[in-house]
Amino acid sequence: MQKPFWEQTYKDDSVSTFAKGPTADVAEYWTLFPEGGSVLDVGCGEGRNSIFLAEKGFVVDAFDISKAGVEKAKKIAKERGVKINFMCVDLVQFVFEKDYDVILSHGVLHLCEKSERDLLIEQAQIHTRSGGYNAIDIFTNRLPATPDNAPFTKSLFDVEELPTRYADWKIIHHAEGIFEDSHPGGIHHQHAHERIIAKKVAN
Repeated sequence: MQKPFWEQTYKDDSVSTFAKGPTADVAEYWTLFPEGGSVLDVGCGEGRNSIFLAEKGFVVDAFDISKAGVEKAKKIAKERGVKINFMCVDLVQFVFEKDYDVILSHGVLHLCEKSERDLLIEQAQIHTRSGGYNAIDIFTNRLPATPDNAPFTKSLFDVEELPTRYADWKIIHHAEGIFEDSHPGGIHHQHAHERIIAKKVAN
């Protein structure tokens, strides 16, 4: 069975599959998050956001379906001297057992069916404490999935679908458009994406 390109580079400790350091939105807005708060990183990959936030004093749970990704994240966290509760779990099987101050999900929700990712967002909202944040970055159908991602892509979001799911929250940051990225091995992609950082406010 074909495996996604990232499974190979997750096994290579000499490269970063996506990029070193946190995603741009987390790097810019993390100071808004409750100091020392609890974080859940959904689809953490190699742990780029998890490790960054743990180094800033947050208490972090993180999971990914990829065993190789989780093992690599654990190695990096150990090298950086931070403790993170990493778990190897399929997103569609994850069960929320507690509430969080911050829930992150970057570039993974297209890998599950619409009903499954809608449920994940719903549960993430329920299990975010009042005054807490969701930082979500998704792929949209402004462009089709790249050929190497297409076999694993089950539900691209409609443009402007994501912010409508947070209509009752305060949108702190919103961006939508097309970006290009590169990965080890000469892999180049063009993606359409949308991202938000939203704050849960008391009704």
